[in-house]
Amino acid sequence: MKRYEKMLVAINNKEFNCFSDKGDWLYIASKKDTKKRLFRLPSYLYYFVSLNPERMPSEIGVVKKIIGEITARELAELDYTSRKEDISLLNEDAFKEYEWFLEKVNAQPEHTPMAVTWFEKTLPKKEKELRVHKKFFTGLTKDEKTEVFEDEN
Repeated sequence: MKRYEKMLVAINNKEFNCFSDKGDWLYIASKKDTKKRLFRLPSYLYYFVSLNPERMPSEIGVVKKIIGEITARELAELDYTSRKEDISLLNEDAFKEYEWFLEKVNAQPEHTPMAVTWFEKTLPKKEKELRVHKKFFTGLTKDEKTEVFEDEN
């Protein structure tokens, strides 16, 4: 299985609807996760959750290099453990989903903010799928972006 050296990390900034602790690893929220009444989102936006027992929500995450490496299998096990689900339920199809996520994250340079949104296609049939992508902050100066997304403290 391919190994990855970057992961999506929480920034803990309530202004950006990021309630996970700074440095927590993030993954796309499952259907059973909630935003814990901390914020509201338009219907086309989705969110990440921290991979710990609290599973705190975050609207955005930042790509960071991690110490060591991670595989899709390890990420899947972390997610299932934090959801309190049986790891034996994992199969190759589930690993492909985690692999897709890690490929999207590792394609971006370090300190890149990322979000997850719903992408809707109406033709030839109506479909709705999640898309992980770079998040742009046009209202922030370069210094503000550096402070929020590159700060290591």
